[in-house]
Parts: sequence; structure tokens; C-alpha cells
Amino acid sequence: MAALFGAIMSLTAQQYQIPINDASSLVRVGMNPHPVAEGDTLLAYTLMNALDNRDLDSLSFVCEAYRKKSLNKNIKERSWGSLAYILDRMIKDGTGEEFKKGDILTEDLYHYFTDNECAHLRNYLVIKYELNNYRPRSVKEHINQRTFYDDLLMYNDPNRETWDETNTIMSNLPIKRGDKIVDVGCGFGFNSYRILDLVGNEGMVYATDTEAAYTEHLSQLLNENGINNLVPLQTQSNELGVNDTVDCIFMSSLYHIIYTWSREDERASMITSIKKQLRDGGHMVIVDNYNLNGEELNNCHVDPRLIQAQLGFWGFEPVSLISLSEQRYMLILRHNDKYRPNCKVNMSENIPILNITGQKSVVHIGSLDSYDITDRGINAAQYVYDFMGGGDKSLAEIAIKKYEELIPLENFGGEYSALQWLCEVALASEAEREQMMTDPLDKSFYNYLTADNNKVIRYYLLHKYKLGNDSIRMLSDSILEKSGEVGRTHRSYLEDYILALNPKRTSWENTGKILDNLGLKPGESIADIGSGSGFFTHRFSNMVGENGKVYAIELKDEHIERLSTFLTENSVDNVTVIKGSEEKLELPELVDRMFMCSLYHIMYGVIPDNERDSYLKSLVKCLKPGGELIIVDNGPVDNETLPYHGPYINPELIVFQLSYYGFELVDQIQIIPQRYMLKFKLKD
Repeated sequence: MAALFGAIMSLTAQQYQIPINDASSLVRVGMNPHPVAEGDTLLAYTLMNALDNRDLDSLSFVCEAYRKKSLNKNIKERSWGSLAYILDRMIKDGTGEEFKKGDILTEDLYHYFTDNECAHLRNYLVIKYELNNYRPRSVKEHINQRTFYDDLLMYNDPNRETWDETNTIMSNLPIKRGDKIVDVGCGFGFNSYRILDLVGNEGMVYATDTEAAYTEHLSQLLNENGINNLVPLQTQSNELGVNDTVDCIFMSSLYHIIYTWSREDERASMITSIKKQLRDGGHMVIVDNYNLNGEELNNCHVDPRLIQAQLGFWGFEPVSLISLSEQRYMLILRHNDKYRPNCKVNMSENIPILNITGQKSVVHIGSLDSYDITDRGINAAQYVYDFMGGGDKSLAEIAIKKYEELIPLENFGGEYSALQWLCEVALASEAEREQMMTDPLDKSFYNYLTADNNKVIRYYLLHKYKLGNDSIRMLSDSILEKSGEVGRTHRSYLEDYILALNPKRTSWENTGKILDNLGLKPGESIADIGSGSGFFTHRFSNMVGENGKVYAIELKDEHIERLSTFLTENSVDNVTVIKGSEEKLELPELVDRMFMCSLYHIMYGVIPDNERDSYLKSLVKCLKPGGELIIVDNGPVDNETLPYHGPYINPELIVFQLSYYGFELVDQIQIIPQRYMLKFKLKD
């Protein structure tokens, strides 16, 4: 492994080095920052009944339960402290007991959730826990409202000092009276309001956030209290949004998102605007989370060395790293355009070293969508939707031409080419159509999406591209009996299905090169881990023949159902579909090969360390002696190169992590500029 990968790494100059001392990930962004744990829904019903009946005993019961949750450091969600505070104060108000008022943010929090017969508190319980058969009018409205409530409860928690070490943060901020500071991602102003005390009446605090609802809420509160030198501003993710020279930039619980979620161009634009408005020698302060083996605040963490490396290439020199608690750290950097990261470490040859040589992130998770939805994409989707609804064939012809223009510009490996293919099949003659669907998986793809007057594909386009209006989309949910979390899960499945089984995938992915280099022989066995609806499973089945065996391992029920239906319809008997687990791979026999495609970046950057550790250890136990583990995933590309798909992971992170489980890299093959294939064997 050392010789092979050393040759790869020698192609670039080593500027910032991070020793990889164990199998943990350097960065993680959990998909659900506010998870609903078992038993929480029952507490929500109990609280709702207590509010309805003005039952102080039941309020006290729920209050105590929430208080215990707030004190449990292993619980990721941090709304419990606020809820316990609100209920405790309600109880004391009900008994006439005196209760000391808090600052303006605390008073706002309390009255927001308790005024008008606790209207907002009731609404929060209904939306978050989907009580009383709750049906959202739209997915966007549901997510926005639920997130608003969750964030207000968490950000402005009156007991936030107990888990965020706010006093320590404020005492170490490199600012003085009269300074100007920007609180980026301010939320509802918790830190902004405390920073105001440090800069005084002579200073200025700009509180920026991309969520207009947050800054509007804060603006109203400040206006009511006559505070003029704390200015909330709604901004975009690619700009600072402040037209003033400032002394300090402050970010709390934001950089892990900037690092793993923001597009490269968005992050570059944001940092460029920060440099433009930050005075020479000004400071940038970042508060974020340490890795806690799956117990991180909000399910997220980012190693401070990654931040130092990335911002170092932008001219930010590290000043100090302060550990606030087991959970949190505070990184202080100084704006210095002459600074360039040159961190080199002297480590044993047995310790892998990650070399960072530029501004790109080493892991990018991206959004749940395969790419950003643009106005031009919406316009093309509308033509497909109208045509599939019984419109004239000319609409399909227009859609095909629009995708011809869009695909080279926006995303050549997304669903655009699949939607284009559906239109092409619809316009083809009977003979042409038969030729286009020679592959039974392509035929199954077309029939599934277009069955019953194109119901499935029209449903997907309607919701993905927000066509029509909220009422139409809600009605379509009713027709398919999909709503709430079920509806969102279904739409996510459809996106996966269309992206993975796109009949044009073989051309843009160069799938043939992957299969040719796999080395899979007739009679062998292979585990297709994360099989989805069977793009590679189908091909592996043909390669191993009737004496071979394919195990398709998948977590999502809808993929399992769809793949099982396909196998049954085509009388495929050398494939076994297995409902997978996030913590362990279980197979009925040892296999010759294991295969993962477009999965490892999720394992690295989303799955908690403890779950991934358990899963990777189980792989070792399921592989035959001399067997291979094959990873296909995406890497970063040059700015001039259009990526086929947003998410990526630097291959060395996979190599280094798997080395701690006894896997040795034996080959690396570049499939297309963004896509690579890694082949591993267990060390002797």
C-alpha cells in the first residue's frame, strides 16, 4: 500500500499534514440534527393532554422528564433544557410561586411558546411528533416550521451555558469595546446579544443568517427593546452580507456545514467576502464540535485541523485552540495574507499522513438532492410533466432539446439524462422502443415509472421540482397514500432509483470499465453492499452465472421491494436479497468479493464512528481468504471540470481508514475524472 499510494501522493507538494492515528473520521454531518427518540412521542401526548386539562401534576411529570434529558450528555438534542424551563415556569405561574425573569431572549422564548394558550408550544408538539394524524400542507413548510421551533428552543436555551460554555467563549473572544463583529449563522441571536455587552454602545454587532424567519424574529425583539447597535441581516450562503469593515468574524456550530455541505464555489465566495470586509489583522473565531464517537452535539463534528488547513490556504493564521468541554472547541485565527499552511509532522512510517494541498474539502456530503435545482431544470421538468400528463408529443421534443443544452452545463450524471431517455422512448417507434429496452432492467425502469398513466414519474416531478401548488402536491400525496415522513422517504427513494438505474448511466459512468476491472468470474460469490434497486446486482448476476451467487444488501424497504419484484419477474435465482443493518454485515457464507458503490462517503461522513467500526469489522469476517473489497466512489475534481455528482471523498481517507481494519490497497483505477475504484485485500 505504501509504495502504491506514495506514488500518488508524490504528485503534489505536501503543505499541510494530518496524522491519521486511528480509524475515526475527521468530519461528520448527521442527516437528522433533531432526532425523535423512542418514548418522546408518548411524552408529547402527555404534555398535550396536560395543556388541554391544565393538569399541573402531569406538567410536573413531563417537566422532570425533560430536565433529566437536558442533563444527559449522551442525548444529542438540546431543546430539552428550554422545554423544562418553560414548563417549570408555567407550573410556578399556575401556583403563584415567584419566578425570576431572564434577559430579553429568555423572556421572548417563554412568551413565544406560552402566549395564546400555548399555541406555538402545541403546534410544535403536533409538527415534531406528528400528533393527531398531522398532515403538512407542504414538505417545505413542514421542515421549515419544525426546524424554526427546534432551533429557537436550542439556540436560546436559558441553560445553554451548561453545554455550550458560553461564558468561556465570551471571555476568550479577541474583541474590545468599540469593535465591530459579525456573528455568522446567528440563529436567534443568543451569542450576538452577549457579544453586544463586550463591544458596548460604541461597537456594532451584525447578526447574519440565511434564514429570513430567524433574523426577522430577532429584529422585532430588538426593535421592541430599543437596541440599535445589534443589526440582524438575512444573507446568502455565498456571501458575508455586511458592507462594513469589521474586527472579528464569529461562527458557532456552522463550519462543519460550510466544510462538508456547501458547494466549493459557495464556500470560496463566502470566504472571499469575509476577507474583503475583515480588517488586516482581524480575527476569525470558530466554535464547533469534537468527535465523540457518535454522541456529538447535533450529530456533527469537524476536526479543527481540517479548518486550520482549509482557512490557512486563504491566509488565516491559527492563533489558539481552546477546549471548551469534551464536546466543544474554540478556534481563533488571524487574517494574514502572507501566511500559508506549512504544517509537516514527523511520524512513524506506520502512521498514515493525510496531505492537504489546497482549499477544497477532503469530504463533501452535499444535499440530499443529487444536484441543485435550477430555474432551467424546473422549466425542463415542467415540459416532461405536462407531456406525461397527456400533452402533445411536441412537449417531449422540447424537453429533449432543453436537456441537451442543460446536461453539459449543470450535471451530466444526474437525472436529466434519465428524464430525457423517458421522453425519447415515448417518441420512439415500436421497433426502436424494443431496441432501447433490450436490457430487462431498463424495461423494468420504464414500466415502473410510467405505469398507470405515468403516475409515479409525474408524482416525482411534481414534488421534486415544486410544480403546481401546495394543494395539488398534497392531493397527489393523498392519491399515493404518502404523507409526512413516509412521503419524504418515498420521494428520496424515487430520487435514488432514478439516479442509480438511469439507462444512460453506463455511458457517462463508464460502467464497463468498472466491470472489466472487477475480476469477477463465473461461479464466484459477491456481496453488493448498498445495492439499491439492483443496477450492479443485475450485472453481477450475469457475470457469476448459474453456479455463482450474488447477495444484494440494502437498508431501504422500497429498494428491496423493487429489486425483489424485478428478480421474480425475470426468474433470476442466483441473487439473494438481504435486509441490511447499519452496524453489521451478515451473510450465509463467506464471499469472494464485496462491492460498495457511492456509499463510502456516507459511511465516512454521516455514520457515527461506533456504528461504522462495528460494520467494517464485520466485513473482515465475511470475506474469504484472498478475497477482495472493492470501493467505487467520487473524488474532488478541478474547478474547470464538471462533476457528475456532488458528494465526494478523497480516496486516501478510505485507504487510511480501512488500513486500521487490516485492508491493504492493491489497485486504484480512475474510471472518469471524478470517479475512482479502489481494490483491497486483507493483509496476510
